[in-house]
Amino acid sequence: MKPCQRWIAALLVAAACVPAAQANDRPFQVARTAVFDDDDQGWSIESWAQRLGSVRGLSIEPEYTFGNGFSIQTELSRTADRRERETGHEAEVEFKQVFNDIVRDGWGWGLSAALAATRTRDTDGTQPSIGIKLPLTLPLGARGSYLHLDVGVDKARGERRAFTGAVAIEHELAQRTSVFAELAREGTTTFAQIGARHWLRREKLALDLSLQQQRAAGTRGAGVIVGIGWYDL
Repeated sequence: MKPCQRWIAALLVAAACVPAAQANDRPFQVARTAVFDDDDQGWSIESWAQRLGSVRGLSIEPEYTFGNGFSIQTELSRTADRRERETGHEAEVEFKQVFNDIVRDGWGWGLSAALAATRTRDTDGTQPSIGIKLPLTLPLGARGSYLHLDVGVDKARGERRAFTGAVAIEHELAQRTSVFAELAREGTTTFAQIGARHWLRREKLALDLSLQQQRAAGTRGAGVIVGIGWYDL
């Protein structure tokens, strides 16, 4: 069994054995469209730094929830490859609609549409892309433990369509600490992470730390992600 598969298996065992609590916003990378249970009008801001081999990245993601399951979020990212001496920039706007009440029904589903623009030294100008995803959230055993499924398709200008899929799990281990894992595939890239979230201020300020592994085009890299999120601003 590969390391990332052992991580996922270990977390699934832990989730089955520990009492659950209600979860809130999600610290995922690919499954960021996971259905959430916040229907109040307000802002949230997430930011994270990551290292993957020789690549360093920094992202910030403000989001506004209008209520009735509709939200808009913007992500701005910058990456730098120290070995290849290359930098990249990306901007994305995502529109998401959740179609049912996850608190009432215990599960939720929705639709996400995103417009993005990427710029690197190798590309001639800015490369736009569009993506559509269908997120589904299901309860896992006791209340507060969730399984997230996310499928979709992305299309960049001048390239073929790339199908995406992600599965993620989250579970609270203690009053302010939860664990999470994610396994995803975007086109020919496979991504996995496992980590923990600690609430510095319950449902207001969270700190995330995770280990990641990525494989693409015959290459493999590992690294770490550190994130912080402010909610209900």
